[in-house]
Amino acid sequence: MSIAFPNTSPGHLETFILATHSSVDSGLTACLWTEEDRLHDTISTLTAWSGDLDSVFCPMSLVVVTSAPTDHLTILKRFPELMSLSDTHASFGLSLHVLQVSSSFGGSANAYLNVARLLAPTDRVVLFPDGLPLHLSSNLYSSIIRSTSPQPLVLGNNSRRTYPFAPMSPVVLHKDYPIWCTERFSLFQSRSLDWEDCLWQLWLESAGEVKSTAVDSWPVVETGKYNNSALSLIKVLPKFISTLVWPVGLV
Repeated sequence: MSIAFPNTSPGHLETFILATHSSVDSGLTACLWTEEDRLHDTISTLTAWSGDLDSVFCPMSLVVVTSAPTDHLTILKRFPELMSLSDTHASFGLSLHVLQVSSSFGGSANAYLNVARLLAPTDRVVLFPDGLPLHLSSNLYSSIIRSTSPQPLVLGNNSRRTYPFAPMSPVVLHKDYPIWCTERFSLFQSRSLDWEDCLWQLWLESAGEVKSTAVDSWPVVETGKYNNSALSLIKVLPKFISTLVWPVGLV
């Protein structure tokens, strides 16, 4: 995590400042992150995760990133709707974590999402790189919880079912899946570019075995003409190959 916050002191991450505990570990946790100044907007979308499943525990792991010198009590007082949501929605299993960084500029979006995944209470997670969509299908949770694929499952629509996937497409995967989103591209300072590299990484390291499924009412987002990571790899490969030492007699 040093790429994301290299100048912060130990103890900058406060975990589970708000948590709904459950013995269930076989569910599906929505993992997301937000800057503190966008928290109000994020809160307004949280209840969409459980949809109409009032009797089903639908956990979430939310990382709030802030550069202000604050503590968890200040956060909870500043956003009282977090407490009220937990009190009024039985299925609202929110785990809230606060991450203090030296500066909100230039951090790694993938690092923050990795933290949310690491602290998820269930054995499977859904990584939402840009938070929950405004118009989320009410049966999303119940439809993807049935997936048993050992490989990552990309959520989207019928317009893009194979790689390259639509920008900012969420991914369902096991919490202990061996591949984590790379954090080394934090210099892009962009959620979309960071996530594009994560999708590329998942697809590449799984030998193209990443699956995709269409979700009802999923927003259509146009895919860029070129994949940034693929172009980066094409540019790097010739330089890498030129550094290889070939055995005598083969050149």
